[in-house]
Amino acid sequence: MRVAFVNDFSLQLGVQSISGVLKAAGHETELFMDPLLFDDDVITLRRLNKRVDFKKFIIPRLKAYKPDIVGISVVTDFYYWAGEMAALIKREMDVPIIFGGIHPTSVPERVIRNPWVDIVCVGEGEYPMLELVNSMAGGAIDYSIKNLWFKKDGQIIRNEVRPLIADLDSLPMPDKDIFHAASPHYIRTYPYLILTGRGCPNACSYCCHSYLKELYAGKGPYVRQRSVGNVIRELAENKAKYRMKHVVFLDDCFGRDRVWLREFSAEYKKKIALQYLCVMHPDDITEETMECLKSSGCKGIFLGIQSWNDSIRRNLLNRVTPNEVLERAIRTVQKADIHIMVDNIFDLPGLSEEDVLASASRYARIKPTRIYYYMLRYYPNTRITREAHRRGWLSAQRHEEIMDGVNAQSFAMGGDLVNEASVKYQLLFSLIDLLPRRLSEFIIGKQFYRRFPRFLKPPHILIARNIFARDLNARLLRNSAFHRYGYFLAQWLVLAVRNILQPGGLSSKLVKKGLPREGFFRK
Repeated sequence: MRVAFVNDFSLQLGVQSISGVLKAAGHETELFMDPLLFDDDVITLRRLNKRVDFKKFIIPRLKAYKPDIVGISVVTDFYYWAGEMAALIKREMDVPIIFGGIHPTSVPERVIRNPWVDIVCVGEGEYPMLELVNSMAGGAIDYSIKNLWFKKDGQIIRNEVRPLIADLDSLPMPDKDIFHAASPHYIRTYPYLILTGRGCPNACSYCCHSYLKELYAGKGPYVRQRSVGNVIRELAENKAKYRMKHVVFLDDCFGRDRVWLREFSAEYKKKIALQYLCVMHPDDITEETMECLKSSGCKGIFLGIQSWNDSIRRNLLNRVTPNEVLERAIRTVQKADIHIMVDNIFDLPGLSEEDVLASASRYARIKPTRIYYYMLRYYPNTRITREAHRRGWLSAQRHEEIMDGVNAQSFAMGGDLVNEASVKYQLLFSLIDLLPRRLSEFIIGKQFYRRFPRFLKPPHILIARNIFARDLNARLLRNSAFHRYGYFLAQWLVLAVRNILQPGGLSSKLVKKGLPREGFFRK
């Protein structure tokens, strides 16, 4: 069976894992990518995006591939894009379309009602997708597959969620080739992204884990860890195949198991020896863990702070680590001479200007390598979204829009409560890790941030910071964006010339028809 995945520019680890399972079972997979030029989470220029829209070029390639099913992995930020893409496919092809990923998992009852979606995958998709494709190969779809919701004869079949995959080592290796074949720029520019486990021991209210833990209650251990040998095997195989220079571990709490971390540190240093970045929880940062990470090649750690208001962090965000532990964690990373990047959320309900300025003063004193600042985003069915709806922080209309993925904004560009003051705060925090302590404290004390020019917006700040920042993460982001735009703009020129030479071709017809603007989102 032929399975086509249609994807935005992000490296979807879920798609790689599902493709690996399907290929191991003898099925064929291929990825068709829309790079979303000038419409990503940093650069948004709608007019340019319309000029270099790749959707119209994907359809002819899909038709030539002749897939038996099309899968689209969907996050809320790109849900509308996924709907547009599905509509175009359905308009030109008679092929079932399955939506999976965190957005359909969070609100399957809404996604399945959309006219261009035939099947929704709720939760882990490797074995549900394999069973689905196997049943299709046998001549008839099995409508009883757990984790899958179907449309059949005007009705919706809602199957229960199966237990979580307990033994992650039992899965085939992720299929990295599917992305590298779709775009060679990944080989040259992207760090190697990997998960060493699944699940998170925490349930922060703004995070999808606050919902997923409820979804999977009674379905097996939520936090699962791959063996060190399995992780090293994946890295070693791909290091030999691709020109890997850096690795990014995307686990929510990397190195929480210290026994595992000690073994990993020794094996990674001996067999991989590449610089890497990881995400850690403040509670897991000790001199021992830093020694393991430093010796094995760690160059940077992402640390979630979110708010220095202890009450808001504890009661609203469900993050119970006290301030003194947070500050000690930052100091411990700095002592190990590892870059420390801290995340913060502005516009939290109840957060005052005094809280923001106190955080700014603290950072001016601590001086982390990089301060990341985000607006609050309400995602479907997270605990904070339900709380905001209950307390009236969100209007009924805005809550419905959030649940349906309407008017989704990137948390890096602006959240649901963005205002002029929060933009000023972003400008202030963007300077703190660049300026000397005394100058930062002077700006804060004299409130010079209030005089920052109004024309500066979050996208301008993000672009400027990523251009001038020197930490490894910023360098990787710059390199990836530069090569992605360079590669796909060149591809667009080639495809555009071909389209001009064939004015009656399919892509011209799609342009004339335009994209759907009604009917995708539930009314």
